Amino acid sequence: MISQIKKMSSSTIFPLLLLLTILSLVVLSPIVTMVIFGAILAYYVRFISCRIKPYVKYDTLSIFLGMILLTIPIALLLYFTITQILGISSLLLGSVQQATAVNSTMDLSHINGAVEKLGLSPAITQNITDAIKSGILQLLSTITNSLINMVSSIPALAAQILILIFSIFYFARDGDKIVQYIKDVVPDKDKGFYREVLNGADDVLKSIIVGNIIPAAILGVLSGVVYYFLGYPYVILLAIISGIAMFIPIIGPWIVYGAIGLFSILTGNTTQGILVIIFGWIIETTTDFYIRPRISVQYSEVHPLVFLLGFIYGAVTMGIPGLFIGPLILGITYAAYKVYRQERLKSKQAND
Repeated sequence: MISQIKKMSSSTIFPLLLLLTILSLVVLSPIVTMVIFGAILAYYVRFISCRIKPYVKYDTLSIFLGMILLTIPIALLLYFTITQILGISSLLLGSVQQATAVNSTMDLSHINGAVEKLGLSPAITQNITDAIKSGILQLLSTITNSLINMVSSIPALAAQILILIFSIFYFARDGDKIVQYIKDVVPDKDKGFYREVLNGADDVLKSIIVGNIIPAAILGVLSGVVYYFLGYPYVILLAIISGIAMFIPIIGPWIVYGAIGLFSILTGNTTQGILVIIFGWIIETTTDFYIRPRISVQYSEVHPLVFLLGFIYGAVTMGIPGLFIGPLILGITYAAYKVYRQERLKSKQAND
Protein backbone atom coordinates (compact mmCIF):
# COMPACT_ATOMS: atom_id res chain seq x y z
CA MET A 1 0.00 0.00 0.00
CA ILE A 2 2.74 2.45 0.98
CA SER A 3 4.76 1.58 -2.10
CA GLN A 4 1.73 2.26 -4.31
CA ILE A 5 1.23 5.65 -2.66
CA LYS A 6 4.88 6.51 -3.28
CA LYS A 7 4.32 5.88 -6.99
CA MET A 8 1.46 8.39 -7.11
CA SER A 9 2.30 11.95 -8.09
CA SER A 10 1.62 14.83 -5.74
CA SER A 11 -0.73 16.34 -8.33
CA THR A 12 -2.95 13.27 -7.89
CA ILE A 13 -2.67 12.96 -4.11
CA PHE A 14 -3.54 16.58 -3.31
CA PRO A 15 -6.92 16.65 -5.14
CA LEU A 16 -7.81 13.32 -3.52
CA LEU A 17 -7.00 14.64 -0.03
CA LEU A 18 -8.91 17.84 -0.76
CA LEU A 19 -11.96 15.89 -1.93
CA LEU A 20 -11.88 13.61 1.13
CA THR A 21 -11.53 16.63 3.43
CA ILE A 22 -14.54 18.35 1.85
CA LEU A 23 -16.62 15.16 2.12
CA SER A 24 -15.61 14.77 5.77
CA LEU A 25 -16.65 18.35 6.52
CA VAL A 26 -20.00 17.74 4.82
CA VAL A 27 -20.57 14.66 6.98
CA LEU A 28 -19.54 16.49 10.16
CA SER A 29 -21.28 19.78 9.32
CA PRO A 30 -24.12 19.31 11.88
CA ILE A 31 -21.61 18.87 14.72
CA VAL A 32 -18.54 20.72 13.47
CA THR A 33 -19.21 23.69 15.77
CA MET A 34 -19.25 21.48 18.86
CA VAL A 35 -16.13 19.61 17.73
CA ILE A 36 -14.21 22.88 17.27
CA PHE A 37 -15.59 24.21 20.56
CA GLY A 38 -14.48 20.98 22.25
CA ALA A 39 -10.97 21.37 20.82
CA ILE A 40 -10.79 24.91 22.22
CA LEU A 41 -12.02 23.86 25.67
CA ALA A 42 -9.57 20.94 25.58
CA TYR A 43 -6.76 23.50 25.45
CA TYR A 44 -7.83 24.81 28.86
CA VAL A 45 -8.49 21.31 30.22
CA ARG A 46 -4.92 20.35 29.27
CA PHE A 47 -3.64 23.41 31.13
CA ILE A 48 -5.50 22.30 34.28
CA SER A 49 -4.56 18.62 33.89
CA CYS A 50 -0.86 19.52 33.55
CA ARG A 51 -1.09 21.16 36.97
CA ILE A 52 -2.82 18.05 38.39
CA LYS A 53 -0.62 15.43 36.72
CA PRO A 54 2.18 15.46 39.36
CA TYR A 55 -0.39 14.42 41.99
CA VAL A 56 -2.16 11.61 40.11
CA LYS A 57 -0.87 8.41 38.57
CA TYR A 58 -2.73 8.28 35.26
CA ASP A 59 -2.96 10.88 32.49
CA THR A 60 -6.58 9.98 31.77
CA LEU A 61 -7.51 10.64 35.40
CA SER A 62 -5.84 14.04 35.33
CA ILE A 63 -7.83 14.94 32.20
CA PHE A 64 -11.11 13.82 33.82
CA LEU A 65 -10.29 15.89 36.90
CA GLY A 66 -9.44 18.85 34.67
CA MET A 67 -12.81 18.56 32.93
CA ILE A 68 -14.60 18.37 36.28
CA LEU A 69 -12.74 21.37 37.69
CA LEU A 70 -13.59 23.35 34.57
CA THR A 71 -17.26 22.33 34.75
CA ILE A 72 -18.04 22.73 38.46
CA PRO A 73 -17.88 26.54 38.79
CA ILE A 74 -19.80 27.02 35.54
CA ALA A 75 -22.50 24.55 36.59
CA LEU A 76 -22.83 26.09 40.07
CA LEU A 77 -23.09 29.61 38.70
CA LEU A 78 -25.72 28.62 36.15
CA TYR A 79 -27.71 26.56 38.66
CA PHE A 80 -27.69 29.29 41.30
CA THR A 81 -28.60 31.98 38.77
CA ILE A 82 -31.38 30.07 37.04
CA THR A 83 -33.05 28.95 40.26
CA GLN A 84 -32.94 32.46 41.70
CA ILE A 85 -34.33 33.96 38.49
CA LEU A 86 -37.22 31.50 38.47
CA GLY A 87 -37.93 32.20 42.15
CA ILE A 88 -37.96 35.97 41.73
CA SER A 89 -39.98 35.77 38.51
CA SER A 90 -42.64 33.69 40.22
CA LEU A 91 -42.87 36.27 43.02
CA LEU A 92 -43.20 39.24 40.68
CA LEU A 93 -45.29 37.86 37.85
CA GLY A 94 -46.92 34.71 39.16
CA SER A 95 -46.98 31.43 37.30
CA VAL A 96 -46.37 31.42 33.58
CA GLN A 97 -49.66 29.62 32.93
CA GLN A 98 -51.62 32.32 34.77
CA ALA A 99 -49.75 35.17 33.12
CA THR A 100 -50.19 33.83 29.61
CA ALA A 101 -53.86 32.88 29.98
CA VAL A 102 -56.30 34.81 27.80
CA ASN A 103 -58.44 35.85 30.76
CA SER A 104 -55.46 36.56 33.01
CA THR A 105 -56.15 39.03 35.81
CA MET A 106 -52.58 40.20 36.34
CA ASP A 107 -52.20 42.67 39.17
CA LEU A 108 -51.14 45.92 37.49
CA SER A 109 -52.05 48.31 40.29
CA HIS A 110 -48.43 49.42 40.78
CA ILE A 111 -48.05 49.93 37.02
CA ASN A 112 -51.33 51.85 36.83
CA GLY A 113 -50.14 54.10 39.63
CA ALA A 114 -46.84 54.75 37.88
CA VAL A 115 -48.57 55.63 34.59
CA GLU A 116 -51.10 57.88 36.34
CA LYS A 117 -48.23 59.88 37.83
CA LEU A 118 -47.35 60.97 34.30
CA GLY A 119 -50.39 63.27 34.36
CA LEU A 120 -51.87 62.07 31.07
CA SER A 121 -55.55 61.83 30.17
CA PRO A 122 -57.47 58.76 31.40
CA ALA A 123 -57.83 57.40 27.87
CA ILE A 124 -54.10 57.63 27.14
CA THR A 125 -53.29 56.20 30.57
CA GLN A 126 -55.54 53.21 29.90
CA ASN A 127 -54.00 52.68 26.46
CA ILE A 128 -50.49 52.75 27.91
CA THR A 129 -51.48 50.32 30.67
CA ASP A 130 -53.08 47.94 28.15
CA ALA A 131 -49.98 48.14 25.94
CA ILE A 132 -47.75 47.31 28.91
CA LYS A 133 -49.92 44.37 29.92
CA SER A 134 -49.98 43.12 26.33
CA GLY A 135 -46.19 43.40 26.16
CA ILE A 136 -45.72 41.48 29.41
CA LEU A 137 -48.11 38.75 28.28
CA GLN A 138 -46.37 38.49 24.92
CA LEU A 139 -42.98 38.32 26.63
CA LEU A 140 -44.11 35.55 28.95
CA SER A 141 -45.75 33.73 26.05
CA THR A 142 -42.44 33.89 24.18
CA ILE A 143 -40.61 32.56 27.24
CA THR A 144 -43.12 29.73 27.53
CA ASN A 145 -42.75 28.80 23.86
CA SER A 146 -38.96 28.93 24.22
CA LEU A 147 -39.10 26.59 27.21
CA ILE A 148 -41.37 24.20 25.31
CA ASN A 149 -39.03 24.25 22.31
CA MET A 150 -36.06 23.70 24.62
CA VAL A 151 -37.75 20.68 26.20
CA SER A 152 -38.65 19.26 22.78
CA SER A 153 -35.05 19.68 21.63
CA ILE A 154 -33.53 17.94 24.67
CA PRO A 155 -32.51 14.81 22.67
CA ALA A 156 -30.63 16.92 20.10
CA LEU A 157 -29.13 19.07 22.85
CA ALA A 158 -28.04 15.98 24.76
CA ALA A 159 -26.36 14.62 21.63
CA GLN A 160 -24.53 17.94 21.12
CA ILE A 161 -23.36 17.96 24.74
CA LEU A 162 -22.21 14.34 24.44
CA ILE A 163 -20.21 15.21 21.33
CA LEU A 164 -18.74 18.21 23.14
CA ILE A 165 -17.67 16.07 26.12
CA PHE A 166 -16.02 13.41 23.94
CA SER A 167 -14.33 16.09 21.82
CA ILE A 168 -12.90 17.76 24.91
CA PHE A 169 -11.61 14.47 26.29
CA TYR A 170 -9.98 13.14 23.13
CA PHE A 171 -8.48 16.47 22.09
CA ALA A 172 -7.11 16.93 25.61
CA ARG A 173 -5.68 13.40 25.71
CA ASP A 174 -4.34 13.20 22.15
CA GLY A 175 -3.50 16.84 21.52
CA ASP A 176 0.23 16.16 21.28
CA LYS A 177 -0.37 13.37 18.75
CA ILE A 178 -2.51 15.67 16.61
CA VAL A 179 0.16 18.39 16.61
CA GLN A 180 2.85 15.83 15.76
CA TYR A 181 0.69 14.44 12.95
CA ILE A 182 0.39 17.93 11.46
CA LYS A 183 4.15 18.39 11.75
CA ASP A 184 4.74 15.09 9.93
CA VAL A 185 2.42 16.02 7.07
CA VAL A 186 3.72 19.54 6.56
CA PRO A 187 6.69 19.80 4.18
CA ASP A 188 10.02 20.65 5.82
CA LYS A 189 10.35 23.94 3.97
CA ASP A 190 6.97 25.11 5.34
CA LYS A 191 7.43 23.99 8.96
CA GLY A 192 8.73 27.39 10.07
CA PHE A 193 5.58 29.05 8.73
CA TYR A 194 3.23 26.60 10.44
CA ARG A 195 5.23 26.79 13.67
CA GLU A 196 4.64 30.54 13.79
CA VAL A 197 0.95 30.05 13.00
CA LEU A 198 0.59 27.49 15.83
CA ASN A 199 2.34 29.90 18.20
CA GLY A 200 -0.14 32.55 17.10
CA ALA A 201 -3.01 30.13 17.77
CA ASP A 202 -1.64 29.53 21.26
CA ASP A 203 -1.58 33.28 21.92
CA VAL A 204 -5.10 33.67 20.54
CA LEU A 205 -6.44 30.90 22.81
CA LYS A 206 -4.92 32.62 25.83
CA SER A 207 -6.43 35.89 24.70
CA ILE A 208 -9.87 34.32 24.26
CA ILE A 209 -10.16 33.14 27.87
CA VAL A 210 -8.83 36.44 29.14
CA GLY A 211 -11.09 38.35 26.76
CA ASN A 212 -14.23 36.51 27.92
CA ILE A 213 -13.91 35.63 31.61
CA ILE A 214 -12.12 38.74 32.87
CA PRO A 215 -14.42 41.25 31.07
CA ALA A 216 -17.47 39.37 32.36
CA ALA A 217 -16.07 39.50 35.92
CA ILE A 218 -15.28 43.23 35.57
CA LEU A 219 -18.75 43.95 34.23
CA GLY A 220 -20.34 41.94 37.05
CA VAL A 221 -18.38 43.79 39.74
CA LEU A 222 -19.08 47.24 38.26
CA SER A 223 -22.75 46.37 37.82
CA GLY A 224 -22.91 45.20 41.44
CA VAL A 225 -21.50 48.55 42.60
CA VAL A 226 -24.15 50.41 40.59
CA TYR A 227 -26.96 48.20 41.93
CA TYR A 228 -25.74 48.74 45.49
CA PHE A 229 -25.58 52.53 45.32
CA LEU A 230 -28.93 52.72 43.52
CA GLY A 231 -30.54 50.72 46.33
CA TYR A 232 -31.50 47.54 44.52
CA PRO A 233 -32.03 44.28 46.44
CA TYR A 234 -30.30 41.02 45.49
CA VAL A 235 -27.13 42.93 44.57
CA ILE A 236 -24.87 39.85 44.40
CA LEU A 237 -27.38 37.87 42.34
CA LEU A 238 -27.92 40.75 39.93
CA ALA A 239 -24.16 41.19 39.58
CA ILE A 240 -23.71 37.49 38.75
CA ILE A 241 -26.57 37.62 36.26
CA SER A 242 -25.10 40.70 34.60
CA GLY A 243 -21.71 39.03 34.25
CA ILE A 244 -23.16 35.81 32.84
CA ALA A 245 -25.44 37.78 30.51
CA MET A 246 -22.34 39.13 28.78
CA PHE A 247 -22.02 35.72 27.11
CA ILE A 248 -25.49 36.01 25.55
CA PRO A 249 -25.08 36.79 21.84
CA ILE A 250 -26.13 40.27 20.64
CA ILE A 251 -28.30 41.17 23.68
CA GLY A 252 -25.66 40.69 26.37
CA PRO A 253 -26.21 42.39 29.74
CA TRP A 254 -28.88 44.64 28.24
CA ILE A 255 -31.39 41.93 29.02
CA VAL A 256 -30.63 42.66 32.70
CA TYR A 257 -30.22 46.44 32.58
CA GLY A 258 -33.32 46.88 30.44
CA ALA A 259 -35.53 44.64 32.57
CA ILE A 260 -34.41 46.24 35.85
CA GLY A 261 -34.65 49.78 34.50
CA LEU A 262 -38.08 49.24 32.95
CA PHE A 263 -39.44 47.63 36.10
CA SER A 264 -38.15 50.50 38.23
CA ILE A 265 -39.73 53.08 35.93
CA LEU A 266 -43.06 51.25 35.88
CA THR A 267 -43.14 51.02 39.67
CA GLY A 268 -42.59 54.75 40.08
CA ASN A 269 -38.81 54.80 40.63
CA THR A 270 -38.18 56.70 37.41
CA THR A 271 -34.83 58.21 38.42
CA GLN A 272 -33.52 54.86 39.62
CA GLY A 273 -34.61 53.14 36.41
CA ILE A 274 -33.10 55.78 34.13
CA LEU A 275 -29.82 55.80 36.06
CA VAL A 276 -29.41 52.01 35.93
CA ILE A 277 -29.97 52.07 32.15
CA ILE A 278 -27.48 54.93 31.67
CA PHE A 279 -24.80 53.42 33.91
CA GLY A 280 -25.46 49.99 32.39
CA TRP A 281 -24.90 51.43 28.92
CA ILE A 282 -21.63 53.02 30.06
CA ILE A 283 -20.39 49.80 31.72
CA GLU A 284 -21.41 47.54 28.83
CA THR A 285 -19.96 49.82 26.15
CA THR A 286 -16.70 50.35 28.02
CA THR A 287 -16.27 46.65 28.76
CA ASP A 288 -17.23 45.37 25.30
CA PHE A 289 -15.54 47.96 23.10
CA TYR A 290 -12.50 48.95 25.18
CA ILE A 291 -11.57 46.62 28.03
CA ARG A 292 -12.21 43.31 26.26
CA PRO A 293 -10.20 43.98 23.06
CA ARG A 294 -7.46 45.75 25.01
CA ILE A 295 -6.73 42.99 27.54
CA SER A 296 -7.10 40.30 24.88
CA VAL A 297 -4.51 41.90 22.67
CA GLN A 298 -2.02 41.93 25.56
CA TYR A 299 -1.54 38.22 24.96
CA SER A 300 -1.29 38.44 21.19
CA GLU A 301 -0.17 40.82 18.51
CA VAL A 302 -3.51 40.46 16.76
CA HIS A 303 -5.23 43.78 16.13
CA PRO A 304 -8.04 44.57 18.63
CA LEU A 305 -10.52 45.02 15.77
CA VAL A 306 -10.00 41.39 14.77
CA PHE A 307 -10.90 40.23 18.29
CA LEU A 308 -13.86 42.60 18.46
CA LEU A 309 -15.29 41.34 15.17
CA GLY A 310 -14.60 37.75 16.19
CA PHE A 311 -16.34 38.12 19.56
CA ILE A 312 -19.41 39.88 18.17
CA TYR A 313 -20.03 38.17 14.85
CA GLY A 314 -18.76 34.80 16.04
CA ALA A 315 -21.54 34.89 18.63
CA VAL A 316 -24.06 36.05 16.01
CA THR A 317 -23.28 33.21 13.61
CA MET A 318 -22.54 30.35 16.02
CA GLY A 319 -24.09 31.34 19.36
CA ILE A 320 -22.15 30.98 22.61
CA PRO A 321 -19.46 28.70 21.08
CA GLY A 322 -18.84 31.50 18.61
CA LEU A 323 -17.47 33.65 21.45
CA PHE A 324 -14.47 31.30 21.36
CA ILE A 325 -14.48 30.03 17.77
CA GLY A 326 -14.92 33.42 16.09
CA PRO A 327 -11.85 35.11 17.61
CA LEU A 328 -9.81 31.92 17.12
CA ILE A 329 -10.55 31.69 13.39
CA LEU A 330 -10.01 35.40 12.71
CA GLY A 331 -6.96 35.50 14.99
CA ILE A 332 -5.26 32.54 13.29
CA THR A 333 -6.10 33.97 9.87
CA TYR A 334 -4.57 37.30 10.87
CA ALA A 335 -1.48 35.55 12.28
CA ALA A 336 -1.09 33.44 9.10
CA TYR A 337 -1.20 36.49 6.85
CA LYS A 338 1.21 38.31 9.12
CA VAL A 339 3.74 35.44 9.06
CA TYR A 340 3.33 35.14 5.29
CA ARG A 341 3.99 38.86 4.89
CA GLN A 342 7.11 38.62 7.04
CA GLU A 343 8.40 35.70 4.99
CA ARG A 344 7.80 37.62 1.79
CA LEU A 345 9.64 40.66 3.13
CA LYS A 346 12.59 38.49 4.18
CA SER A 347 12.67 36.89 0.73
CA LYS A 348 12.67 40.29 -1.00
CA GLN A 349 15.43 41.60 1.25
CA ALA A 350 17.52 38.49 0.55
CA ASN A 351 17.07 38.93 -3.20
CA ASP A 352 18.01 42.61 -3.00
